[in-house]
Amino acid sequence: MKPVSATTEQALSEAMARLFDGCPRVTDGRLTVVNLAVEAGVSRATANRALKVLAVFRQALIEARSRRDAEDQPMAASRAEQERRAVNNILAQHHQVRALCELMEQWRYRYNAEVIPIANRKRP
Repeated sequence: MKPVSATTEQALSEAMARLFDGCPRVTDGRLTVVNLAVEAGVSRATANRALKVLAVFRQALIEARSRRDAEDQPMAASRAEQERRAVNNILAQHHQVRALCELMEQWRYRYNAEVIPIANRKRP
């Protein structure tokens, strides 16, 4: 996986600050990775390769939701913990999929093989 440039990380960080401050320039202000990418002027694929920025974004998102929930309801702590676990679970799955994709690419390179797309395979 090719890392993102420092310029891209900076653009994503600035976009993240605008989104969390409630001052987006080009999006509707929802706190999503898609809006983060659009706000920074990069593709979704590029934003998803910026693992450090995404980790900070997700953690800030959890904290923002936790603060909002704490103001709204006394049970916010358990809900925030559930959200944190859910985000960590999704992040772990994301890392697993990326590792499998890298292994597949290594296999293809080593054996000079073509991969048959799953959608085109005939099922028994």
